[in-house]
Amino acid sequence: MAKGVEDARQMIAVHEHWYHQIEVAPGLVTPGINDSQQILDALRLPERLDGLRVLDIGARDGFFSFECERRGAEVVAIDSMPPEQTGFPIAKELVGSRVEMLQRNVYELSPEEFGTFDLVLFLGVLYHLRDPMLALDRIWSVSRDRLIVETQIIDDALLVAPGQFKRLVDLNPELEKIPLMQFYPGYALNDDPTNVWAPNQAALAAMLEEVGFAVQDQDRLGHRGLAFAERREDWVLEALRHQDRATGSGTA
Repeated sequence: MAKGVEDARQMIAVHEHWYHQIEVAPGLVTPGINDSQQILDALRLPERLDGLRVLDIGARDGFFSFECERRGAEVVAIDSMPPEQTGFPIAKELVGSRVEMLQRNVYELSPEEFGTFDLVLFLGVLYHLRDPMLALDRIWSVSRDRLIVETQIIDDALLVAPGQFKRLVDLNPELEKIPLMQFYPGYALNDDPTNVWAPNQAALAAMLEEVGFAVQDQDRLGHRGLAFAERREDWVLEALRHQDRATGSGTA
């Protein structure tokens, strides 16, 4: 890093709302609210990703993009926010990254524009989406191997009143086995109108299987869940996907 520590501090201070905690110099970490290292540890990434293409969806300040690049991957980062409204450009300069962040919505993903990826990271995005199944369809279209999803889940965090949560198992042990999602109208979850849906682990696995991923494993981090999946081919799912997304020009 060419910048001195004091210069780096001043650059970090320019951006008001950091999300990721990125170490940009020894002992100097961006003041994000997300425990990025804890999530990284839970992702079970190989120490080296040489020769792999990685897609980081919802890259925000770039912690996971930069980490995958450090491990040798070719990384494409996208976020619905313009880069200048995130800490990405600042952190990129400070860590000496070459990753470019594109302002794209997950619904815009296509193999024609992006190609395909060996690993897709879909972290902290699913529960913000009004159309989560469409998003997973688009992700499937650009995947050629592994997908890791991290999202709010309701197994240990069914919202019953503002700021009040209950565990599904405490209500009824059978509820953890049934694919369920909770809808958050308005500002219901954390006073944030961008929080829309959260599945339980059973629903998350079922949704991934339904779009063409084979779920290998799942994990929990408090109110958050992770799913590790691999892309598979299924002509029946492809036909159903096409039928659901197609529009007809004929009349009944």
